[in-house]
Amino acid sequence: MTRRTVIRLGLSVPLAAISMPRRAFAKDFWNDRKPEDWTGAEIKELLSKSPWAKDAAITDTGQVGNLGSPRSERRGRAATSAGGSGTAPSSTPKITWKAIVRWESALVMREAVKASAPNDFKDFYVLNVVGNVPSPIPSGDTPEARSSMAYLREVTKLSHKGDEIHMARVELAPQSDVSPAGTRFYFSRMLALMPEDKEAEFVTKIGPLDLKCKFTLREMFYKGALDL
Repeated sequence: MTRRTVIRLGLSVPLAAISMPRRAFAKDFWNDRKPEDWTGAEIKELLSKSPWAKDAAITDTGQVGNLGSPRSERRGRAATSAGGSGTAPSSTPKITWKAIVRWESALVMREAVKASAPNDFKDFYVLNVVGNVPSPIPSGDTPEARSSMAYLREVTKLSHKGDEIHMARVELAPQSDVSPAGTRFYFSRMLALMPEDKEAEFVTKIGPLDLKCKFTLREMFYKGALDL
């Protein structure tokens, strides 16, 4: 029986059976000092650029076609080849999408934002997408909205070592003193992530936007334990 099978069956795994990664006790401020001693700049770093908070890789399939260049550029080249001036028709300026994916269910993140964990955080990995991307949550209870939600569940995944956890639910994340509003994606902990999985990748699709973000699990240790 593999360790992953043990997790699926709900059996306990002794802590000593999990090998500690090389960076488990790295001299980072979140492991060096208590949360009440973290500075504002350190909290900002933890929430925006840390093992638990990464820039998402975003591809806008609505602005970039199958030839890998913006549509306005392709229209310009087409006009030139047809004997025109090569001036592209006026179009909406290309948007630069930016988003941070934050592992919000991790204890270290909750201590950074000074928030207690909702009861269901123990059952779910929760990732918060913060940035200028549109909300993926359909409005209303129409057949179209239900279809959009079913599609969102299908394309939103947390992948690790050949396994995929599909999104269980999604909700808006309210703004706080240290964080703008965002969108929380919930994934069941039934198929548990472990250090030997090495990496976990979050993938979703919001309208024409393909969004991906990869996390290195061996770096996500807090207080001597994998913190997710």
